[in-house]
Amino acid sequence: MSVCSARRRESKAKPSSSRRRVASPAELQALRIAAEELLQTEIRFIYASEFEELEEDSEPVTAAMQLLEELQLSTAEVSRAVCENSSDAGTGLSACDPLLTFSQEQTLFRAMNLLRYRANCLRSRLDPAAPSAELIPEIRRMLEQSEQIRGQLVRSNLRLVASIARKFSTSVQDVEEFSSDGSMILLGAIDRFDYSRRFRFSTYATHSIQRHFFRAWKVRQRRRQRFPVTSAEILTEVPEEYSEQPICADPQAVVKELLQQAPDVLDPREHQILLHRFGLGGASTDARTLREIAADLGVSKERVRQLQLKALEKLRPFLNPAQFNLEAVGV
Repeated sequence: MSVCSARRRESKAKPSSSRRRVASPAELQALRIAAEELLQTEIRFIYASEFEELEEDSEPVTAAMQLLEELQLSTAEVSRAVCENSSDAGTGLSACDPLLTFSQEQTLFRAMNLLRYRANCLRSRLDPAAPSAELIPEIRRMLEQSEQIRGQLVRSNLRLVASIARKFSTSVQDVEEFSSDGSMILLGAIDRFDYSRRFRFSTYATHSIQRHFFRAWKVRQRRRQRFPVTSAEILTEVPEEYSEQPICADPQAVVKELLQQAPDVLDPREHQILLHRFGLGGASTDARTLREIAADLGVSKERVRQLQLKALEKLRPFLNPAQFNLEAVGV
């Protein structure tokens, strides 16, 4: 018998032993609003067959909450030790909890999903027209406990995210960006992990984060190859066999000199595209992407790229061989 059905039968069979206080109109309205919010809240959990057997057993949740207290005390002690050790100061390690053991992972994931399962069962009994004053606080308590456990799982795996982010990064900015993305992937992995299959969560999370980082890295590489964003990158983007040859000593100066001829050679739209592409149009000096320019003009990104190439082709006769190595780019 499921928890949902068992509790439903108990609620029907249990007689009212005392007269309940009648809620005021304001209290009833607040209960209805709370019931509607709970009914609209998504409660995600991974079902395990043992949930049917646990029924009213409080041991899994009690064990998890005790483990949370132990981990928090341990983390506080580690944080104090790191702060006192000057050699570790500024590393940020004190912000992360140590990785969990397999047994600890099982305890936390079991309780988190069990709490969400029970909360979902109780929520199925909510009637928004006549909400129960007893059910709503109980459902909220279960959801709050599940979020406490989820938070601990996140903190205990932040070191894992940071270590993977460093492998895919080439700068401090990349580490921060990958770590931020990895934390979001970690949250999703926690919600999808099936502890009953007896796998280590750290292994599951590592695969999920690495796959995401690899896809993000590939997208970034393609974007850098297809859409350079500075005048130097645009002018010096050449085939790989020419990459070691000096293309232009001063790309910015070449751009400005070329664009001086632009009003006489280019139509207004081509002129504006080059100005914005090279960061010479408007108040901003930052080069704009093809997508941003396309959005302003109301055309496709591919059309902007075609117009850019057409405009550069028109300006090619004005290139100064003394400034630009034409042989290196094959013009």
